[in-house]
Amino acid sequence: MPLKLATILAHPDDETFGTGGTLIRYARQGIEVHSLCLTEGEKGWAGVDDHIVPRELVGPTRKKELAEAGRRIGLTSVTCLRYPDSGLADVNEEWVVRDIVRWLRRVRPDVAIIWGPDGGYGHPDHIAAGERALTAIELAGVQRHEPELGAHWHAKRCYRFVAGAELIDRLSSLMPAFAQYMETLEVKPQRWTRDRLGAVIDVSDALDAKVHAMEAHQTQAPDLAMWASARAKLPEIFREETFIRAYPEPGGPPLETDLFGALRPQEQEEMTRAN
Repeated sequence: MPLKLATILAHPDDETFGTGGTLIRYARQGIEVHSLCLTEGEKGWAGVDDHIVPRELVGPTRKKELAEAGRRIGLTSVTCLRYPDSGLADVNEEWVVRDIVRWLRRVRPDVAIIWGPDGGYGHPDHIAAGERALTAIELAGVQRHEPELGAHWHAKRCYRFVAGAELIDRLSSLMPAFAQYMETLEVKPQRWTRDRLGAVIDVSDALDAKVHAMEAHQTQAPDLAMWASARAKLPEIFREETFIRAYPEPGGPPLETDLFGALRPQEQEEMTRAN
């Protein structure tokens, strides 16, 4: 059986702009990569070049963009739910958790990636998505918990995507508007310095493919332009994607360079037994 990786994030483009390099890296290794998006991102940008998408079509359009980005990344499956964009934290938590539990028990991932406790840069939807996902991952592994949602399954490892302190600092200095936007948010980014990280994934070889996948999100033209400008000026800060562990051994060190590193010997042992 192939190893499986799952992402549980808030908006179309989170999987690409945030963790795209990591997903491409593992998809290239033959690992099944599945993505769950909790909203259609209907409150996001509505522009495609010089054409404006009608507001009522932004969600469906972004859902299609997510599917195309997933194809370019090499995702095995993409699922997009319709919880309210910019209002995820206000939805009954039990509803969201239940949908995530059902999805986890169907996909049955070995490793899960969710948003960090500060939502990357303080975004409320990201924070809510991370909290709901963490609860769902725990409950999905409890046999007695709502068995009608499927046979229980517990991911072996869970990582939370965070924005490293150096990335935030350099983006803020390069783009004052980004720094000003973060100041308007209730939750400010934590200082994820190297000594606090649990995993750093080298995505240098996947950067061009990541950009190609990002370009599928055509409605997000301003973000694409900002990212391209930052990469042109500071290419070195985009060569890694950074995580903390949710479990086992929550938090930071020891620093890992492979989200599946602890599972590969187990996989090889199981294959040996099967043969």
